[in-house]
Amino acid sequence: MDESKLSAEERERLAFIQKLSTEADEMIRAAGFSIDREQDAEEIERAVKDTKWSGQSDVESTIASTNSFADLTNRPGLAITDLAALLTFSSVGRSNHGEDLDIFSILVTALPFVAAWFTLSPFAGAYSRAATASKGLGIPKGIVLGWAAALPLALGLRGVLKSAVPPTPFIVVSLVATFSLLCVYRLAYVYLFGTTSDEETKSAGAFEVFKMLGSLIKRW
Repeated sequence: MDESKLSAEERERLAFIQKLSTEADEMIRAAGFSIDREQDAEEIERAVKDTKWSGQSDVESTIASTNSFADLTNRPGLAITDLAALLTFSSVGRSNHGEDLDIFSILVTALPFVAAWFTLSPFAGAYSRAATASKGLGIPKGIVLGWAAALPLALGLRGVLKSAVPPTPFIVVSLVATFSLLCVYRLAYVYLFGTTSDEETKSAGAFEVFKMLGSLIKRW
């Protein structure tokens, strides 16, 4: 540490800490114990390496993004969130047209959009760590390429299933609604589970408290 770069107050605090450390060492020696700072450091390092960290919720396992189906399979929670957004789009659309809202009908209506989204969006980075690295504009930026690729395919599939070209109003509503719902649902996901930023100031999610409790229970 370069003490010359510290302020007078910081140097005073450092001197006080060093004084306390020296006094503690003297008390330990007076009690008949030996002190070997280097050995202590080696033992701490060895203990850290020998610790089995498996199951500790506060130690994250980071999986690098590859912009492939691997990203999708590595992030099932995010995939479920997107599925919920597309099912909501299907439900609202059927409700506005006075159609049945049973789960089978909703799934059939959503099928072209679900199939197109999960087929193309992973290759456009929609399930990469960068796609959920922030709570702001990063969310729409993270899905816009996947959405732009998937929606034309979805509308094409729907046209094939219906044996008719989708009307223009439906196309416009589909584009706006799916993009908006995906953004809103992903924003909720990030608020609940936190961002995947590699920065030190990464934002934690609301469920972090449950992760901490789970870690404590495992350690008991």
